[in-house]
Amino acid sequence: MKRCVQARLAILLAGILCAGLTAAWAVGEVRDQHETVRRDKHEVARMTQKMKTECVGRFLIDMPEEAEVEFGEARVDGINISTFDETLDEFHKRLAERENQIKAVPDRLGGNKNLERSREIRTFSGLEGKIFVHSRTITEGTQGNGLGVERYRFEGVTVEGLVHGNGISIDLASAGREPEWIEDIPELVNKLVPNPDNIVPSESGFCINRAYIRDPLTVEQREAIMMFARLPSHPDIDFMLILGAGLKPDEQGLLERSNEALAQRPIAERMRITQLRAEERTIGGIVGDELVELIVEKNDANVHSFWWEVNGTRDDILVPHLVFKMSTGNGTDGPIQSSLSDGAALGLWDAITSSIRVRPLRAQDSEHSTGARIPIGTSVSAGEPCPESGWWICGDGGNRVSVLGGQRQYIRKGERMPQALLLLPQTLWDKIRGLQPSSESKHPTPWQLVDLRARKRSPSEVSLATAAMQVGTTVTIGSLSGSNEKLVPVGTYSSTGLPCPASGWWRCEESHALDGTRWFAESSLLPPATFTVAPGVFGRSSTGPKTIQRRSAWRLMRIADAQCQLPGDSVTLSAESRPLSPLA
Repeated sequence: MKRCVQARLAILLAGILCAGLTAAWAVGEVRDQHETVRRDKHEVARMTQKMKTECVGRFLIDMPEEAEVEFGEARVDGINISTFDETLDEFHKRLAERENQIKAVPDRLGGNKNLERSREIRTFSGLEGKIFVHSRTITEGTQGNGLGVERYRFEGVTVEGLVHGNGISIDLASAGREPEWIEDIPELVNKLVPNPDNIVPSESGFCINRAYIRDPLTVEQREAIMMFARLPSHPDIDFMLILGAGLKPDEQGLLERSNEALAQRPIAERMRITQLRAEERTIGGIVGDELVELIVEKNDANVHSFWWEVNGTRDDILVPHLVFKMSTGNGTDGPIQSSLSDGAALGLWDAITSSIRVRPLRAQDSEHSTGARIPIGTSVSAGEPCPESGWWICGDGGNRVSVLGGQRQYIRKGERMPQALLLLPQTLWDKIRGLQPSSESKHPTPWQLVDLRARKRSPSEVSLATAAMQVGTTVTIGSLSGSNEKLVPVGTYSSTGLPCPASGWWRCEESHALDGTRWFAESSLLPPATFTVAPGVFGRSSTGPKTIQRRSAWRLMRIADAQCQLPGDSVTLSAESRPLSPLA
């Protein structure tokens, strides 16, 4: 009896001990879980304490400040666009080398006409460079059409644009482009704005690496861009953002594709995958599919796969096909253990994805309306607002085809650049009937600024001061192949009484002067500016002077060796025998 009581007592004590140990283990487990959650929150807070905003396409995303961000090559309207750091001297050297490379390649007939067109371009955003059209290909033959045989002919050219501005070079290229669409690259270049520090722009447009493209862009141009990022403190974590507008939505969304793929995997592989999330998620007002998985790799490394996808629309530029991915456990030689726990990885993912939104626009004047003057040579296409009042040369016409209103037209700032109406040569029958045949180009007319001033030039009612010549000075008026164009840049300042540094059009910097923009020859002494005298300044005398002249600053607006220079003109004037007359 005594032994039975002792046995029962031992069993009771053992049960109490086990219960105590179980309770202690449970308390410890809860404590460990709370500690893990605390550590995860602390780690996420540390990584996201300082964030930086990146503009990608038309979207903004906040990334940890330490993130190293890279952009992939952008693509708009079938044109690949890449940007990189380069000095102006390096750019000019590379530009010349590229032009020589293109010329050195035989054309399709074995001749030396591979380079069909070389066009200089300069934009009001400060970009300058050239556009090349080359490497024409023609494929023709016959093919069956079901009822018979028909001939086909496919023709394509390569179009390249190399431009530079603000320390940034931008290369644009499209191979096999239909000849009728070669003007798309000049039009796109005119919309490019250098943005070396990737500052979020205030005007509407599409952000690429170190630049952005001003609107208007249409959804049919299928703009696309990719962004990659990594964290130096967690080198096993990678990010990727893909944007593509105007694409046909996939028939299946992310979740449906994932479920089908998972069902086809062997059971052993499915056992290694745990879905932490698999549902729709709305971010920034856009609905997409979210898939978060924990994967145990074959080497037993735990890694994470995060994926949010918007299937996109074909007709809304602000709802593109969008993919944002984050993965952990990426090693140089294969998968490695994730540096973040499940909770920390989810916290980081939520902090970044919740910041994705369409870039809002702030009410702010555009760059060319702040009062800054744009450079001579700026190119703008028809339909765009005129960035500066002045005389613009039409890029269409020529070869006996004239332009209604003239090849050279005065257009005011803010007006829409016109589409040129081309006046074709009249046939004898047209002249008899009194008809003038006309047409319009399929592409927006290119215009180039050639004379910068606030109003149209008109003859002055008073005599302006002439540009005097130093005794013994000889002025040569000829082609622009001399060195002055390189040595004296547009925008150079000089003043009254000093020798003119270069032949060209100089603007008087006194806003109330009557001079406006005038042409002066190199080495002539710049004249004083002429001003009207207000009535009564010299009393009531009717014979008092109507104008006065005083010193002024002059600014070079355009290099021109002659007032109305034609190709090949070359005239030499002697200052001793012929003074220069003023031109208002």
